[in-house]
Amino acid sequence: MTERLIGIGILGAAGIAERAIVEPARVLEGVRVIAIGARDPARARTAAARLGVPESGDYEMVLNHPDVDLVYIPLPSTVQADWAVRALQAGRHVLCEKPLSANGTTAAQIAEAADAAGRRAFVGFHYRLHGFTRRLLEVLTSGVLGDLQRVEFDFSIPHFVVKPGNIRLDGDLGGGSFMDVGCYAVDLTRAAWGEPRVVSAEAVLSADDPRVDLQMDAELKLARGIPARIRSSFIGDDQGSMSLRVVGTAAQLEATSVIVPQWGAELRVTASDRVVIEERAVDGENSYARQLEHVAAVLRDGSPSPLDAALGVGTMRVVDEVYRAAGLQPR
Repeated sequence: MTERLIGIGILGAAGIAERAIVEPARVLEGVRVIAIGARDPARARTAAARLGVPESGDYEMVLNHPDVDLVYIPLPSTVQADWAVRALQAGRHVLCEKPLSANGTTAAQIAEAADAAGRRAFVGFHYRLHGFTRRLLEVLTSGVLGDLQRVEFDFSIPHFVVKPGNIRLDGDLGGGSFMDVGCYAVDLTRAAWGEPRVVSAEAVLSADDPRVDLQMDAELKLARGIPARIRSSFIGDDQGSMSLRVVGTAAQLEATSVIVPQWGAELRVTASDRVVIEERAVDGENSYARQLEHVAAVLRDGSPSPLDAALGVGTMRVVDEVYRAAGLQPR
């Protein structure tokens, strides 16, 4: 029996839409990108022509298109909730780019609107669907490390990547390193060990916009008081970092390229001088393709998802607390 086609509409002409949705949809059966909308319809037409999307227009056209089932929203976090709620009220499912919304309050509005409309809302933590991340979580919760002693994340983007004019540096658009990459560490922490408590945070602020953290160092506590330290940064060295280190009484774990596993992620567990586990991400597996495949599957069968917005609300509430601990307002 042929599965019903899932039509996708995109709000905004952001570059991430090509990598996250358009490219995976070209090879995934049963999904098709139907339309793209932008505030400036001319920009949407240009994007549609370049990407091979059949229809273009403004945001309202996408929300009201009869063939659109799922709306992908890669807009600035400060406006994502408004458009997600409108899409849900129009009877569409939504996939919001991470970190779901600007703060825990507006994130909850998305989850509540999905419940009220009887539709699904997802947050685009694409890395969660990659086989490497699934294996990482399996190892983290297996007991092979013994009793946890400390957890350390370093998600630092090379200093030359986030340049002046980038929306990540705009406070009005929800900019900041913890919003951009620290949220991944919070999401993975919650997936592996449950709800953390924020103890302290210290930010290096942008001279151009003091609302924006160029770097954040946050200390969290896990169950039984285990310390978890998260660094997010736009001022990393030339190599940058997407690393996780976990020290236990029996062994220690190191993982690289955690945010984007297809960029050569490696997992290594050692006990004294002995290598217990040493694995690499499978060549050719793409986290964005896995995400779209997963979302299409759960829309068809109704099963729960680690990307459900109701779960993402908790991550945004921790992000809010980190900003407060650093003396900043949530986005």
